[in-house]
Amino acid sequence: MRISRVVIQNWRSVKDADFAPSDMTVLVGANNAGKTNILSAINFLLGDRWPMPGNLLDSDYFLGDRRRDIFIQLDFEDAPYRRIDFDTSRERYTMRAYDGRGYEFKGFNNDERARLAFAYVDASRNFDRQFGVSRWTLFGQAVRLLHDDLLQAGNTRLPDLRGLLDQAHDLLKTDLYNSFETALRDAFAEQLRTSRYDVQFQFRTIDETNLYRSLYPTLVERGQFKSPSEAGSGVRNLLVLALFHAFARAFRGGAILGIEEPELFLHPHAQRSLMGQFVELVSEGNQLFVSSHSSAFLDITRPERVVLVECREDEEGEYCTNVRTTSAEALLEKRQQLHPERAMTLPSMRAFMRNIRTAEMAEPYFAKLVVVAEGPSEREALPLLCSQLGLHFDGEGISIIAAGGKTAIDTLVHVYQSHEIPIYVVFDNDHGKPTERNANKVMCRLLGIPETESPAPTITSLYAILDENWETQMRSDLDAIQPGLYDQLVGEAQQCLGIESGRNKPLVARFVAEGLAYREIIPDFISQIVAHLRSMLGLDNTAETHCVEDGPANLWDIESTDENDTEEDEFPF
Repeated sequence: MRISRVVIQNWRSVKDADFAPSDMTVLVGANNAGKTNILSAINFLLGDRWPMPGNLLDSDYFLGDRRRDIFIQLDFEDAPYRRIDFDTSRERYTMRAYDGRGYEFKGFNNDERARLAFAYVDASRNFDRQFGVSRWTLFGQAVRLLHDDLLQAGNTRLPDLRGLLDQAHDLLKTDLYNSFETALRDAFAEQLRTSRYDVQFQFRTIDETNLYRSLYPTLVERGQFKSPSEAGSGVRNLLVLALFHAFARAFRGGAILGIEEPELFLHPHAQRSLMGQFVELVSEGNQLFVSSHSSAFLDITRPERVVLVECREDEEGEYCTNVRTTSAEALLEKRQQLHPERAMTLPSMRAFMRNIRTAEMAEPYFAKLVVVAEGPSEREALPLLCSQLGLHFDGEGISIIAAGGKTAIDTLVHVYQSHEIPIYVVFDNDHGKPTERNANKVMCRLLGIPETESPAPTITSLYAILDENWETQMRSDLDAIQPGLYDQLVGEAQQCLGIESGRNKPLVARFVAEGLAYREIIPDFISQIVAHLRSMLGLDNTAETHCVEDGPANLWDIESTDENDTEEDEFPF
């Protein structure tokens, strides 16, 4: 059983959202983007309270306006119902369920709805709630499955269990107990002399409607039993998360689960370990919804699992939650268009992406803008130099990613582009290197410029092509300002850091950038890149650029008629 479509209208910050969840849907975005509101809409339909208009607060309506009708729809696969929806515009039967043919199911009630129960762990991590035995908690679902398993295995154990419990109960019946029970029976009989009823105590140790209701976790510390309520919030959170691991290991499929901010109280290794448990859980046929601020729960090889959530102004001038999704098939189509010569499949595409991915490559899902650079030298130096011009990457939500080589750039561009993340590309033209010819031709196709083995160095609103490489471009620009300055700084780096010539280029690049920042000298090509990044972020209306005096007059002129320049506002591939 899984949710195949979610439609939300006028619910809290969500004015109109419609997306198809994956086996594991990870909602990411800035604070106050509305991730929790999407999960709460699902929980409103499938949670432990029957959804009724009377349960709605003003804050549940978009902009607090009760004149806007709330509509929430969930479509299902492999479930008792094909669809359920909630619509405040209807006078009666606000919530409805539909069968596989689209006909309304008559008699849909809370017991029927419980078959679609959504086990939801919110950010508050209410321990007592999560370890309650309601159908709408993960522990409650586990208890129900344990109960069903016992009954399916046959009830031969139950008579033996009752006999053992009767023996245990007899040991509890002290003289005082018997006296108290007799007094109760006599007092009852005196008040109802003509009644045929009698009364006696029974130990309700076992409830045959749910044989595991009394289960409850107990901590053991140095041999002493301890209630979880006596432990810290971090320990209780780990117990809640351990539920996910145990559920994935013990039970197979059919559950719809949700968790907010699984990274709470967890160090990076524990976050990655938990992500592994989530993957195991969905591989067993469960469906999982996650909202997170941690890149540990994102995988660039599975972009269809990412739902990018942001709050922005719509066409009517109202700020509301928007969602952006993609599919693996759409990404594959992009890749095939750029590389028609390759026999590419979903497994082969994912295998290549696994080979190039690094932990930092998931960070752009939280960014306003991502700079995809060819190598680590740009990643180390560019943020430092840009900050000298007032553009602070972290402050403005800019991520910079080192692709680890030119052949990986187009893959990353396609991955981020599939979620409409603004992208700026920086790469070397590696003039004269035979090994870079094919990669340069691919980059030309990606950028929509005439295909050539050696594209001319230039800067546009979407990309910067450096003259040969980062080091050569830095030397050229700095020599126009102060001849010999770049070689001087490189020599200082080698001496101070004990680096041999030509080695540890990223370390040298950072040292040079720090030296330039100290001297308040910024190469001209950096100034122009900063102007474009600011323009992409809406910080400037125009991206004016200025050539360094006595420098090459047209090399970085964005108004030039160079055939490599483009007026496109996005990459063609």
